[in-house]
Amino acid sequence: MQIILYYEINIQKGGAILENVQVYQIDFKVYLLKSIPLTHVLEEISNFIDTGLAKNNKMLEFHKRRGFKNYSHNGFKELEIDKIYKEGKVYSFSIRCIDDYLKDYFFKVLPDISTSSMKGLVATVKPIPQIYIEKLYTVTPLILKLEGGYWKGQIDFLSYEKKIVSNAIKKAKALIGDFVEDFELFNGIKILNHKPIANTYKNITLLGDKVEFTIAGNETAQKIAYILLATGVCNNCSRGYGFVNFKSGY
Repeated sequence: MQIILYYEINIQKGGAILENVQVYQIDFKVYLLKSIPLTHVLEEISNFIDTGLAKNNKMLEFHKRRGFKNYSHNGFKELEIDKIYKEGKVYSFSIRCIDDYLKDYFFKVLPDISTSSMKGLVATVKPIPQIYIEKLYTVTPLILKLEGGYWKGQIDFLSYEKKIVSNAIKKAKALIGDFVEDFELFNGIKILNHKPIANTYKNITLLGDKVEFTIAGNETAQKIAYILLATGVCNNCSRGYGFVNFKSGY
């Protein structure tokens, strides 16, 4: 099979994007072989996904290559009051992507994957329809990569917003080609947490934020918001960061 990493999608004059992008959600149930603290959940799920990608040479190359991976995943959907996910219990998480091959690969391979921390059980897949998106909100912390670490104290809020918008446009262009950038993407951005949210990745503590975005009503903004449901917002999305859900105005 051929792995499709980019898409040839026509762009109408003036930047209007044609209706041929489809976001998929693959839902998984896994059995925990050891207990996992909340701060390590995203890392352990990423390791589980990476183990599945390593089962195929082409998918391993895809995993190792630089650039946008165009998929994102969340953490466990269930809540544990003590923030410890328990050995011997079943939990669920989701992956979103746009690529048909990637969707089929995850659906077929991951239920048979085991790592030191979890064992795959079952998977289901569904398309997410394109509807009007009023708001996007991050389910997992949004990570903005800067040389000095966490953004606060380094850049102001306007610069923070500009970097998020720039990253979103780059992700969209990597998938659908060039388009006119004379449009507004967000009408507003609101940080929902009072202090940075910490998670562990490769023995490093990453600080991020839960963020809500009010999406502009123009066609290009709506299309990019739909794409972000799959790609995630900002950096480290294939590691579980910047996974978004949406609120519809209709």
